[in-house]
Amino acid sequence: RALTDWGTLPTAAGVAIGLIYAVLWLLVAARSPLNAKFAAALTASTSVLIMMPLVWEATGRLKVMPSWAGAAVLTAFTLIALESRTRHTIVVTIAGAASIVMAFALLLARNDIVPFTAALLVIAAAMEFAAWRDRSPGARAIAGLAADASVLLFSYLIASRHGMPETWVPASYLAVAGAQLALALIYVGTIVIQTVVRRRTLSFGEMAQTATALFIGFGGAFWVFNGNSTAMFALGIAAAVGGIASYAASFLLFERDLKWNFRALATLGLILVVAGIFLPFSRDEFAIFACLCAVACCWSAGKFRLPTLGLHGAVYLTLGSAAAGVTRQPLTILFGVADDREPWLASVAVLLAAIIAWIAIVRFVAGEAGLRRNQISSLAISAHIAWITTGLVVYSLVHAMPGAATATFGTVVLTGMSLTLGWLGTRWERSELVLLLYGFMALAGYKLVTRDFMHEHNLALVASLLCYGGALILLPRILRSPGRAVGFRVL
Repeated sequence: RALTDWGTLPTAAGVAIGLIYAVLWLLVAARSPLNAKFAAALTASTSVLIMMPLVWEATGRLKVMPSWAGAAVLTAFTLIALESRTRHTIVVTIAGAASIVMAFALLLARNDIVPFTAALLVIAAAMEFAAWRDRSPGARAIAGLAADASVLLFSYLIASRHGMPETWVPASYLAVAGAQLALALIYVGTIVIQTVVRRRTLSFGEMAQTATALFIGFGGAFWVFNGNSTAMFALGIAAAVGGIASYAASFLLFERDLKWNFRALATLGLILVVAGIFLPFSRDEFAIFACLCAVACCWSAGKFRLPTLGLHGAVYLTLGSAAAGVTRQPLTILFGVADDREPWLASVAVLLAAIIAWIAIVRFVAGEAGLRRNQISSLAISAHIAWITTGLVVYSLVHAMPGAATATFGTVVLTGMSLTLGWLGTRWERSELVLLLYGFMALAGYKLVTRDFMHEHNLALVASLLCYGGALILLPRILRSPGRAVGFRVL
Protein backbone atom coordinates (compact mmCIF):
# COMPACT_ATOMS: atom_id res chain seq x y z
CA ARG A 1 0.00 0.00 0.00
CA ALA A 2 2.87 2.36 0.85
CA LEU A 3 4.66 1.63 -2.44
CA THR A 4 1.45 2.26 -4.34
CA ASP A 5 0.81 5.57 -2.57
CA TRP A 6 4.42 6.70 -3.26
CA GLY A 7 4.01 5.88 -6.96
CA THR A 8 6.77 3.27 -6.94
CA LEU A 9 4.26 0.51 -7.75
CA PRO A 10 1.45 0.99 -10.31
CA THR A 11 -1.97 1.17 -8.67
CA ALA A 12 -3.35 -1.80 -10.62
CA ALA A 13 -0.37 -3.93 -9.62
CA GLY A 14 -0.72 -2.91 -5.98
CA VAL A 15 -4.39 -3.85 -6.00
CA ALA A 16 -3.62 -7.21 -7.62
CA ILE A 17 -0.94 -8.00 -5.01
CA GLY A 18 -3.39 -7.04 -2.24
CA LEU A 19 -6.05 -9.37 -3.65
CA ILE A 20 -3.59 -12.25 -3.85
CA TYR A 21 -2.49 -11.54 -0.28
CA ALA A 22 -6.10 -11.72 0.95
CA VAL A 23 -6.68 -15.01 -0.89
CA LEU A 24 -3.54 -16.49 0.71
CA TRP A 25 -4.94 -15.71 4.16
CA LEU A 26 -8.23 -17.36 3.13
CA LEU A 27 -6.40 -20.52 2.02
CA VAL A 28 -4.49 -20.61 5.28
CA ALA A 29 -7.77 -20.40 7.16
CA ALA A 30 -9.28 -23.19 5.06
CA ARG A 31 -6.37 -25.50 5.81
CA SER A 32 -6.35 -24.92 9.55
CA PRO A 33 -6.55 -28.07 11.70
CA LEU A 34 -10.04 -29.29 12.48
CA ASN A 35 -9.69 -28.51 16.19
CA ALA A 36 -8.46 -24.95 15.52
CA LYS A 37 -11.84 -23.38 14.90
CA PHE A 38 -11.06 -20.08 16.59
CA ALA A 39 -7.79 -19.73 14.66
CA ALA A 40 -9.61 -20.49 11.39
CA ALA A 41 -12.25 -17.86 12.14
CA LEU A 42 -9.58 -15.28 13.05
CA THR A 43 -7.55 -15.98 9.91
CA ALA A 44 -10.65 -15.84 7.67
CA SER A 45 -11.61 -12.53 9.28
CA THR A 46 -8.11 -11.21 8.50
CA SER A 47 -8.56 -12.18 4.86
CA VAL A 48 -11.91 -10.40 4.76
CA LEU A 49 -10.50 -7.27 6.41
CA ILE A 50 -7.88 -7.11 3.65
CA MET A 51 -10.14 -7.98 0.72
CA MET A 52 -13.30 -5.93 1.32
CA PRO A 53 -11.82 -2.45 1.88
CA LEU A 54 -9.49 -3.07 -1.05
CA VAL A 55 -12.35 -3.90 -3.43
CA TRP A 56 -14.36 -0.91 -2.17
CA GLU A 57 -11.45 1.48 -2.73
CA ALA A 58 -10.41 -0.03 -6.07
CA THR A 59 -13.91 0.39 -7.52
CA GLY A 60 -14.29 3.86 -5.99
CA ARG A 61 -11.44 6.25 -5.23
CA LEU A 62 -8.70 4.45 -7.16
CA LYS A 63 -10.85 3.84 -10.27
CA VAL A 64 -8.79 0.80 -11.32
CA MET A 65 -11.54 -1.78 -11.06
CA PRO A 66 -14.83 -1.38 -12.96
CA SER A 67 -18.05 -2.69 -11.49
CA TRP A 68 -17.93 -5.94 -13.43
CA ALA A 69 -14.39 -6.61 -12.20
CA GLY A 70 -15.39 -5.86 -8.59
CA ALA A 71 -18.36 -8.19 -8.88
CA ALA A 72 -16.14 -10.90 -10.38
CA VAL A 73 -13.59 -10.57 -7.57
CA LEU A 74 -16.23 -10.89 -4.86
CA THR A 75 -17.74 -13.90 -6.61
CA ALA A 76 -14.34 -15.55 -7.01
CA PHE A 77 -13.51 -14.92 -3.34
CA THR A 78 -16.67 -16.81 -2.30
CA LEU A 79 -16.04 -19.63 -4.78
CA ILE A 80 -12.50 -20.07 -3.49
CA ALA A 81 -13.86 -20.36 0.04
CA LEU A 82 -16.41 -22.95 -1.09
CA GLU A 83 -13.98 -24.99 -3.18
CA SER A 84 -11.01 -24.89 -0.82
CA ARG A 85 -12.11 -28.18 0.77
CA THR A 86 -12.17 -26.52 4.15
CA ARG A 87 -13.59 -28.46 7.06
CA HIS A 88 -14.55 -25.25 8.82
CA THR A 89 -18.03 -23.99 8.06
CA ILE A 90 -17.14 -20.72 9.76
CA VAL A 91 -14.58 -19.92 7.03
CA VAL A 92 -17.20 -20.21 4.28
CA THR A 93 -19.68 -18.27 6.38
CA ILE A 94 -17.32 -15.35 7.00
CA ALA A 95 -16.06 -15.14 3.41
CA GLY A 96 -19.49 -15.65 1.85
CA ALA A 97 -21.35 -13.24 4.12
CA ALA A 98 -18.70 -10.55 3.66
CA SER A 99 -18.77 -10.90 -0.13
CA ILE A 100 -22.56 -10.78 -0.21
CA VAL A 101 -22.74 -7.67 1.99
CA MET A 102 -20.01 -5.92 -0.02
CA ALA A 103 -21.69 -6.78 -3.35
CA PHE A 104 -24.99 -5.34 -2.17
CA ALA A 105 -23.27 -2.25 -0.73
CA LEU A 106 -21.43 -1.63 -4.02
CA LEU A 107 -24.68 -2.12 -5.94
CA LEU A 108 -26.23 0.74 -4.00
CA ALA A 109 -23.09 2.88 -3.86
CA ARG A 110 -22.26 2.64 -7.58
CA ASN A 111 -25.87 2.59 -8.81
CA ASP A 112 -24.90 -0.31 -11.08
CA ILE A 113 -27.47 -3.06 -10.75
CA VAL A 114 -26.50 -5.60 -13.42
CA PRO A 115 -22.98 -6.74 -12.41
CA PHE A 116 -23.65 -7.00 -8.71
CA THR A 117 -27.02 -8.70 -9.19
CA ALA A 118 -25.24 -11.22 -11.40
CA ALA A 119 -22.60 -11.69 -8.67
CA LEU A 120 -25.25 -12.28 -5.99
CA LEU A 121 -27.07 -14.79 -8.20
CA VAL A 122 -23.84 -16.71 -8.91
CA ILE A 123 -22.99 -16.75 -5.19
CA ALA A 124 -26.51 -17.98 -4.37
CA ALA A 125 -26.21 -20.70 -7.03
CA ALA A 126 -22.81 -21.73 -5.64
CA MET A 127 -24.24 -21.97 -2.13
CA GLU A 128 -27.07 -24.18 -3.39
CA PHE A 129 -24.63 -26.35 -5.35
CA ALA A 130 -22.58 -26.83 -2.20
CA ALA A 131 -25.73 -27.84 -0.31
CA TRP A 132 -26.53 -30.40 -3.03
CA ARG A 133 -23.15 -32.03 -2.26
CA ASP A 134 -23.83 -32.13 1.47
CA ARG A 135 -21.54 -29.19 2.15
CA SER A 136 -22.82 -26.73 4.75
CA PRO A 137 -22.37 -23.17 3.49
CA GLY A 138 -23.23 -21.10 6.51
CA ALA A 139 -24.16 -18.04 4.44
CA ARG A 140 -26.72 -19.91 2.33
CA ALA A 141 -29.71 -18.09 3.78
CA ILE A 142 -27.99 -14.72 3.47
CA ALA A 143 -27.19 -15.45 -0.17
CA GLY A 144 -30.83 -16.29 -0.88
CA LEU A 145 -32.14 -13.15 0.79
CA ALA A 146 -29.59 -10.92 -0.99
CA ALA A 147 -30.41 -12.46 -4.38
CA ASP A 148 -34.13 -11.96 -3.73
CA ALA A 149 -33.60 -8.34 -2.74
CA SER A 150 -31.38 -7.49 -5.71
CA VAL A 151 -33.75 -9.01 -8.29
CA LEU A 152 -36.72 -7.31 -6.63
CA LEU A 153 -34.89 -3.96 -6.74
CA PHE A 154 -33.93 -4.58 -10.39
CA SER A 155 -37.58 -5.26 -11.28
CA TYR A 156 -38.70 -2.15 -9.43
CA LEU A 157 -36.19 0.10 -11.21
CA ILE A 158 -37.01 -1.24 -14.69
CA ALA A 159 -40.76 -1.19 -14.07
CA SER A 160 -40.82 2.47 -12.98
CA ARG A 161 -42.81 4.81 -15.19
CA HIS A 162 -39.81 6.32 -16.99
CA GLY A 163 -37.56 3.27 -16.95
CA MET A 164 -34.22 3.16 -15.14
CA PRO A 165 -33.59 6.36 -13.17
CA GLU A 166 -30.96 8.64 -14.71
CA THR A 167 -28.68 8.27 -11.70
CA TRP A 168 -28.38 4.51 -12.32
CA VAL A 169 -26.27 2.78 -14.95
CA PRO A 170 -28.64 1.82 -17.81
CA ALA A 171 -29.85 -1.79 -17.96
CA SER A 172 -31.81 -3.68 -20.59
CA TYR A 173 -35.07 -5.59 -20.34
CA LEU A 174 -33.18 -8.71 -21.40
CA ALA A 175 -30.94 -8.36 -18.34
CA VAL A 176 -33.83 -8.11 -15.88
CA ALA A 177 -35.59 -11.05 -17.55
CA GLY A 178 -32.42 -13.11 -17.22
CA ALA A 179 -32.08 -12.21 -13.54
CA GLN A 180 -35.71 -13.10 -12.80
CA LEU A 181 -35.45 -16.40 -14.66
CA ALA A 182 -32.12 -17.27 -13.01
CA LEU A 183 -33.48 -16.62 -9.53
CA ALA A 184 -36.47 -18.91 -10.12
CA LEU A 185 -34.37 -21.66 -11.75
CA ILE A 186 -31.74 -21.71 -8.98
CA TYR A 187 -34.26 -22.56 -6.29
CA VAL A 188 -36.51 -24.74 -8.41
CA GLY A 189 -33.31 -26.65 -9.15
CA THR A 190 -32.80 -27.09 -5.40
CA ILE A 191 -36.28 -28.57 -5.06
CA VAL A 192 -35.74 -30.96 -7.96
CA ILE A 193 -32.22 -32.07 -6.98
CA GLN A 194 -32.97 -32.54 -3.31
CA THR A 195 -36.26 -34.40 -3.80
CA VAL A 196 -36.31 -36.17 -7.16
CA VAL A 197 -32.59 -36.87 -7.62
CA ARG A 198 -31.29 -37.27 -4.06
CA ARG A 199 -34.58 -38.31 -2.41
CA ARG A 200 -33.91 -35.98 0.50
CA THR A 201 -36.54 -34.35 2.70
CA LEU A 202 -36.78 -30.63 2.10
CA SER A 203 -36.28 -28.23 4.97
CA PHE A 204 -38.77 -25.49 5.74
CA GLY A 205 -36.14 -22.89 4.81
CA GLU A 206 -35.68 -24.42 1.36
CA MET A 207 -39.42 -24.40 0.76
CA ALA A 208 -39.80 -20.80 1.96
CA GLN A 209 -36.88 -19.55 -0.15
CA THR A 210 -38.15 -21.35 -3.25
CA ALA A 211 -41.62 -19.84 -2.81
CA THR A 212 -40.08 -16.38 -2.35
CA ALA A 213 -37.87 -16.78 -5.41
CA LEU A 214 -40.82 -17.88 -7.54
CA PHE A 215 -42.92 -14.97 -6.31
CA ILE A 216 -40.17 -12.45 -7.06
CA GLY A 217 -39.21 -14.09 -10.35
CA PHE A 218 -42.67 -14.49 -11.87
CA GLY A 219 -44.17 -11.52 -10.03
CA GLY A 220 -41.31 -9.32 -11.14
CA ALA A 221 -41.68 -10.52 -14.72
CA PHE A 222 -45.38 -9.66 -14.63
CA TRP A 223 -44.51 -6.27 -13.13
CA VAL A 224 -41.99 -5.48 -15.88
CA PHE A 225 -43.48 -7.16 -18.95
CA ASN A 226 -47.19 -6.77 -18.23
CA GLY A 227 -47.78 -4.94 -21.52
CA ASN A 228 -45.88 -7.49 -23.62
CA SER A 229 -48.31 -10.24 -24.60
CA THR A 230 -45.59 -12.43 -26.15
CA ALA A 231 -43.45 -12.38 -23.01
CA MET A 232 -46.48 -13.05 -20.81
CA PHE A 233 -47.57 -15.99 -22.96
CA ALA A 234 -44.07 -17.51 -22.89
CA LEU A 235 -43.88 -17.10 -19.11
CA GLY A 236 -47.33 -18.61 -18.70
CA ILE A 237 -46.47 -21.65 -20.80
CA ALA A 238 -43.20 -22.18 -18.90
CA ALA A 239 -44.97 -21.89 -15.54
CA ALA A 240 -47.80 -24.24 -16.57
CA VAL A 241 -45.39 -26.89 -17.87
CA GLY A 242 -43.35 -26.63 -14.67
CA GLY A 243 -46.52 -26.92 -12.59
CA ILE A 244 -47.71 -30.03 -14.39
CA ALA A 245 -44.25 -31.59 -14.02
CA SER A 246 -44.26 -30.80 -10.28
CA TYR A 247 -47.70 -32.38 -9.90
CA ALA A 248 -46.55 -35.50 -11.75
CA ALA A 249 -43.39 -35.83 -9.65
CA SER A 250 -45.22 -35.30 -6.37
CA PHE A 251 -47.96 -37.86 -6.98
CA LEU A 252 -45.88 -40.46 -8.80
CA LEU A 253 -42.81 -40.38 -6.55
CA PHE A 254 -43.80 -39.17 -3.10
CA GLU A 255 -47.54 -39.66 -2.55
CA ARG A 256 -47.07 -42.82 -0.48
CA ASP A 257 -43.83 -41.90 1.29
CA LEU A 258 -41.83 -38.75 2.05
CA LYS A 259 -45.04 -36.82 2.68
CA TRP A 260 -43.21 -33.55 3.30
CA ASN A 261 -41.67 -33.67 -0.18
CA PHE A 262 -45.04 -34.64 -1.61
CA ARG A 263 -46.70 -31.58 -0.11
CA ALA A 264 -43.82 -29.33 -1.17
CA LEU A 265 -43.88 -30.43 -4.81
CA ALA A 266 -47.67 -30.45 -4.97
CA THR A 267 -47.74 -26.91 -3.58
CA LEU A 268 -45.06 -25.88 -6.08
CA GLY A 269 -47.24 -27.33 -8.84
CA LEU A 270 -50.22 -25.36 -7.57
CA ILE A 271 -48.25 -22.09 -7.53
CA LEU A 272 -46.81 -22.64 -10.99
CA VAL A 273 -50.12 -23.60 -12.58
CA VAL A 274 -51.80 -20.55 -11.03
CA ALA A 275 -48.97 -18.40 -12.46
CA GLY A 276 -49.33 -20.16 -15.81
CA ILE A 277 -53.00 -19.24 -16.16
CA PHE A 278 -52.66 -15.81 -14.55
CA LEU A 279 -49.75 -14.29 -16.50
CA PRO A 280 -50.95 -14.56 -20.12
CA PHE A 281 -54.69 -14.14 -19.67
CA SER A 282 -57.16 -11.47 -18.65
CA ARG A 283 -59.03 -11.58 -15.36
CA ASP A 284 -62.12 -13.20 -16.89
CA GLU A 285 -60.06 -15.75 -18.79
CA PHE A 286 -58.13 -16.56 -15.61
CA ALA A 287 -61.45 -17.13 -13.81
CA ILE A 288 -62.57 -19.56 -16.52
CA PHE A 289 -59.34 -21.54 -16.48
CA ALA A 290 -59.23 -21.58 -12.67
CA CYS A 291 -62.76 -23.06 -12.53
CA LEU A 292 -61.82 -25.66 -15.13
CA CYS A 293 -58.76 -26.56 -13.07
CA ALA A 294 -60.99 -26.87 -10.00
CA VAL A 295 -63.31 -29.31 -11.75
CA ALA A 296 -60.39 -31.29 -13.19
CA CYS A 297 -58.66 -31.54 -9.79
CA CYS A 298 -61.78 -32.64 -7.94
CA TRP A 299 -62.68 -35.31 -10.46
CA SER A 300 -59.07 -36.52 -10.57
CA ALA A 301 -59.12 -36.66 -6.76
CA GLY A 302 -62.11 -38.97 -6.91
CA LYS A 303 -60.88 -41.12 -9.76
CA PHE A 304 -57.32 -41.65 -8.52
CA ARG A 305 -58.06 -41.50 -4.77
CA LEU A 306 -55.89 -38.40 -4.22
CA PRO A 307 -57.54 -36.16 -1.59
CA THR A 308 -54.84 -33.49 -1.89
CA LEU A 309 -56.05 -32.74 -5.40
CA GLY A 310 -59.45 -32.01 -3.92
CA LEU A 311 -57.88 -29.37 -1.68
CA HIS A 312 -56.19 -27.85 -4.70
CA GLY A 313 -59.50 -27.88 -6.53
CA ALA A 314 -60.99 -25.81 -3.71
CA VAL A 315 -58.09 -23.34 -4.02
CA TYR A 316 -58.57 -23.01 -7.79
CA LEU A 317 -62.30 -22.47 -7.32
CA THR A 318 -61.70 -19.78 -4.69
CA LEU A 319 -59.24 -17.95 -6.95
CA GLY A 320 -61.54 -18.20 -9.97
CA SER A 321 -64.53 -16.97 -7.99
CA ALA A 322 -62.56 -14.03 -6.62
CA ALA A 323 -61.16 -13.11 -10.04
CA ALA A 324 -64.64 -13.12 -11.59
CA GLY A 325 -65.98 -10.93 -8.77
CA VAL A 326 -68.44 -13.65 -7.82
CA THR A 327 -67.37 -13.89 -4.19
CA ARG A 328 -68.29 -10.29 -3.47
CA GLN A 329 -71.48 -10.15 -5.53
CA PRO A 330 -73.80 -11.46 -2.77
CA LEU A 331 -72.46 -8.65 -0.58
CA THR A 332 -73.83 -6.09 -3.04
CA ILE A 333 -77.37 -7.34 -2.59
CA LEU A 334 -77.20 -8.39 1.10
CA PHE A 335 -75.23 -5.51 2.59
CA GLY A 336 -75.04 -2.88 -0.13
CA VAL A 337 -71.24 -2.66 0.13
CA ALA A 338 -70.76 -2.12 -3.63
CA ASP A 339 -72.71 -1.22 -6.71
CA ASP A 340 -74.82 -3.71 -8.61
CA ARG A 341 -73.46 -3.11 -12.09
CA GLU A 342 -71.51 -6.35 -12.50
CA PRO A 343 -73.33 -9.09 -14.45
CA TRP A 344 -74.57 -12.05 -12.45
CA LEU A 345 -74.01 -14.46 -15.33
CA ALA A 346 -70.50 -15.17 -14.02
CA SER A 347 -72.05 -16.27 -10.72
CA VAL A 348 -74.13 -18.88 -12.52
CA ALA A 349 -71.03 -20.20 -14.32
CA VAL A 350 -68.96 -20.42 -11.12
CA LEU A 351 -71.90 -22.01 -9.30
CA LEU A 352 -72.14 -24.69 -11.98
CA ALA A 353 -68.40 -25.42 -11.71
CA ALA A 354 -68.68 -25.59 -7.91
CA ILE A 355 -71.59 -28.04 -8.05
CA ILE A 356 -69.71 -30.33 -10.46
CA ALA A 357 -66.59 -30.18 -8.27
CA TRP A 358 -68.57 -30.86 -5.10
CA ILE A 359 -70.31 -33.89 -6.63
CA ALA A 360 -66.87 -35.30 -7.42
CA ILE A 361 -65.70 -34.69 -3.85
CA VAL A 362 -68.69 -36.25 -2.09
CA ARG A 363 -68.56 -39.30 -4.38
CA PHE A 364 -64.95 -39.81 -3.33
CA VAL A 365 -64.79 -42.24 -0.40
CA ALA A 366 -61.55 -41.19 1.28
CA GLY A 367 -59.59 -43.48 3.52
CA GLU A 368 -58.84 -42.63 7.11
CA ALA A 369 -55.71 -40.69 6.10
CA GLY A 370 -57.51 -38.58 3.51
CA LEU A 371 -60.78 -38.05 5.36
CA ARG A 372 -59.87 -34.66 6.82
CA ARG A 373 -58.64 -33.31 3.48
CA ASN A 374 -61.79 -34.54 1.79
CA GLN A 375 -63.98 -32.80 4.36
CA ILE A 376 -62.04 -29.53 4.12
CA SER A 377 -62.42 -29.58 0.34
CA SER A 378 -66.12 -30.25 0.67
CA LEU A 379 -66.50 -27.46 3.23
CA ALA A 380 -64.77 -24.88 1.01
CA ILE A 381 -66.66 -25.83 -2.14
CA SER A 382 -70.05 -26.18 -0.46
CA ALA A 383 -69.50 -22.75 1.12
CA HIS A 384 -69.14 -21.31 -2.38
CA ILE A 385 -72.30 -23.09 -3.52
CA ALA A 386 -74.36 -21.87 -0.57
CA TRP A 387 -72.98 -18.33 -0.74
CA ILE A 388 -73.47 -17.87 -4.48
CA THR A 389 -76.92 -19.48 -4.36
CA THR A 390 -77.96 -17.11 -1.57
CA GLY A 391 -76.89 -14.11 -3.61
CA LEU A 392 -78.65 -15.33 -6.76
CA VAL A 393 -81.92 -16.06 -4.93
CA VAL A 394 -82.00 -12.66 -3.22
CA TYR A 395 -81.08 -10.95 -6.49
CA SER A 396 -83.94 -12.73 -8.27
CA LEU A 397 -86.46 -11.83 -5.56
CA VAL A 398 -85.45 -8.18 -5.48
CA HIS A 399 -85.64 -7.82 -9.25
CA ALA A 400 -88.90 -9.76 -9.44
CA MET A 401 -90.49 -7.46 -6.84
CA PRO A 402 -88.82 -4.04 -7.17
CA GLY A 403 -89.38 -1.70 -4.27
CA ALA A 404 -89.93 -4.55 -1.80
CA ALA A 405 -88.02 -5.01 1.46
CA THR A 406 -84.54 -5.96 0.25
CA ALA A 407 -83.09 -6.40 3.74
CA THR A 408 -85.90 -8.74 4.77
CA PHE A 409 -85.44 -10.85 1.63
CA GLY A 410 -81.77 -11.28 2.56
CA THR A 411 -82.55 -12.40 6.10
CA VAL A 412 -85.22 -14.83 4.91
CA VAL A 413 -82.91 -16.39 2.34
CA LEU A 414 -79.96 -16.64 4.74
CA THR A 415 -82.03 -18.40 7.40
CA GLY A 416 -83.63 -20.60 4.76
CA MET A 417 -80.17 -21.57 3.53
CA SER A 418 -79.16 -22.37 7.13
CA LEU A 419 -82.15 -24.70 7.52
CA THR A 420 -81.38 -26.33 4.19
CA LEU A 421 -77.74 -26.91 5.17
CA GLY A 422 -78.82 -28.42 8.50
CA TRP A 423 -81.32 -30.74 6.86
CA LEU A 424 -78.94 -31.86 4.10
CA GLY A 425 -76.04 -32.22 6.52
CA THR A 426 -77.96 -34.58 8.79
CA ARG A 427 -79.64 -36.46 5.94
CA TRP A 428 -76.41 -37.01 3.99
CA GLU A 429 -74.19 -37.30 7.09
CA ARG A 430 -71.99 -34.41 5.94
CA SER A 431 -70.76 -32.69 9.07
CA GLU A 432 -69.14 -29.90 7.04
CA LEU A 433 -72.60 -28.75 5.95
CA VAL A 434 -73.71 -28.62 9.58
CA LEU A 435 -70.62 -26.61 10.42
CA LEU A 436 -71.40 -24.25 7.57
CA LEU A 437 -74.93 -23.53 8.78
CA TYR A 438 -73.54 -21.93 11.96
CA GLY A 439 -71.66 -19.44 9.83
CA PHE A 440 -74.79 -18.59 7.86
CA MET A 441 -76.84 -18.15 11.02
CA ALA A 442 -74.18 -15.86 12.49
CA LEU A 443 -74.16 -13.84 9.26
CA ALA A 444 -77.95 -13.61 9.29
CA GLY A 445 -77.88 -12.39 12.90
CA TYR A 446 -75.29 -9.74 12.06
CA LYS A 447 -77.35 -8.63 9.08
CA LEU A 448 -80.51 -8.49 11.18
CA VAL A 449 -78.85 -6.09 13.61
CA THR A 450 -76.95 -3.91 11.15
CA ARG A 451 -79.35 -3.79 8.19
CA ASP A 452 -82.90 -4.84 9.06
CA PHE A 453 -83.25 -2.71 12.19
CA MET A 454 -81.84 0.25 10.30
CA HIS A 455 -83.74 0.00 7.03
CA GLU A 456 -86.91 -2.02 7.63
CA HIS A 457 -90.02 -1.12 9.66
CA ASN A 458 -93.35 -2.62 10.65
CA LEU A 459 -94.26 -5.86 8.88
CA ALA A 460 -90.92 -6.26 7.09
CA LEU A 461 -88.96 -6.11 10.34
CA VAL A 462 -91.44 -8.44 12.06
CA ALA A 463 -91.02 -10.91 9.19
CA SER A 464 -87.23 -10.83 9.59
CA LEU A 465 -87.47 -11.43 13.34
CA LEU A 466 -90.01 -14.25 12.97
CA CYS A 467 -87.93 -15.93 10.29
CA TYR A 468 -84.69 -15.78 12.30
CA GLY A 469 -86.38 -16.81 15.54
CA GLY A 470 -88.15 -19.67 13.82
CA ALA A 471 -84.84 -20.92 12.42
CA LEU A 472 -83.32 -20.87 15.92
CA ILE A 473 -86.19 -23.06 17.13
CA LEU A 474 -86.20 -25.48 14.19
CA LEU A 475 -82.45 -26.06 13.79
CA PRO A 476 -81.93 -28.01 17.06
CA ARG A 477 -84.83 -30.30 16.15
CA ILE A 478 -83.39 -30.88 12.68
CA LEU A 479 -79.94 -31.68 14.07
CA ARG A 480 -81.44 -34.09 16.64
CA SER A 481 -83.57 -35.93 14.12
CA PRO A 482 -83.68 -39.68 14.95
CA GLY A 483 -81.20 -41.69 12.95
CA ARG A 484 -79.78 -38.66 11.23
CA ALA A 485 -76.81 -37.76 13.43
CA VAL A 486 -75.40 -41.29 13.49
CA GLY A 487 -72.11 -41.86 11.66
CA PHE A 488 -71.06 -38.23 11.36
CA ARG A 489 -67.56 -37.68 10.09
CA VAL A 490 -66.17 -35.08 12.42
CA LEU A 491 -63.84 -32.45 10.91
